[in-house]
Formats: sequence, structure tokens, C-alpha cells
Amino acid sequence: MLSINLDVEDFLFKDISKEELDLVLNLYNESYDSMFATGKDKDLSFDDIKEKYLEVLINSHEYFSGIYLKNKKEMIGVIKGRIDYDDDEKFWISSFLIGKKYRNEGFGKRCIDAIITYMRETYDVKIAIVGVISTNTSGISFWQNIGFNYSRTINQFINLNNKLVDFIIMKKTISL
Repeated sequence: MLSINLDVEDFLFKDISKEELDLVLNLYNESYDSMFATGKDKDLSFDDIKEKYLEVLINSHEYFSGIYLKNKKEMIGVIKGRIDYDDDEKFWISSFLIGKKYRNEGFGKRCIDAIITYMRETYDVKIAIVGVISTNTSGISFWQNIGFNYSRTINQFINLNNKLVDFIIMKKTISL
């Protein structure tokens, strides 16, 4: 596991522990928007989250961190991803979500800015990459608003509600 334990501004990023998987599951399943943003069309099971967690534990390139508000000590979100296997100047954000009651308050942008700065300073990455379901217009808008640009489309990549949808790859060049 690529450890990300970070104290920045009002946030703490902490590696997910086995004991926190229930909290993570609740965040993923709290609303259809959360599921949709992570490419799922149904609630995840505890076994699904446990499998994601175990995959990260055995891989030195992958991270899976809870995002906490310092003043409340409450998990408000999660971020999961990896440093690219073939090009260590790139890192992927494969899953990012902020809990429903904390959305639209600027937390998402601040958290992404913090993780990008951390990855640049700690691992010398130069490009951040994210994938978004093509029908997730609010997700695409979020990433565009924080400086991510369209890179390419993977056609009919994800099955949502028995329909294959495209997957949009977006990237952001990280300046020093």
C-alpha cells in the first residue's frame, strides 16, 4: 500500500484501516450520486469494499485514504488510486467522493488540491488522471472546474443499468 497520511488545512487524510470499512461502505452507498460517480448502479456490499481494500493492501503503488475534518474527527470522504505502473510521473484518482452533507462547500476542490500537492512534492508526479462516466455531467464539470482537461474516451466501457456507457479520461498537468 502506498501510504497517504496527510495533515493539511482543515483535513486529515489517513490510510483506510480494516475497522473503517463500514464507514467507507456507508459513504459509497449513501446516495445514487455516490454510486454513479464510482461507476456502480447498485449498492456495494461489505465484501465489495473489503475486496477493494485487500487489493490496495498488497500493492505498493495503490492508495486508499479516508478524508476527515480535523475539528469533527468525522470521515467526510474517501480517495483511492495509484501511481502509474508504467510511468511514475503520473498518478490516477480512481475513486473520490465527499459525503452528501459536505458537498458543494468547496471541500472536494480543496481535497484534490491537497492530494495533488502531496503527490507532486512526495513522489514527483507531473500529471494527475481521473476517469469519469460520460453521462456523469456533474462529475465532468467538477473535474473541469478544478483544471482537468479531456484526454480521451474509452467507448462502451462500463455497464450501468444494463447499458454500456463511455468512460472519459481527464488529466491535469501539475505545475511546480
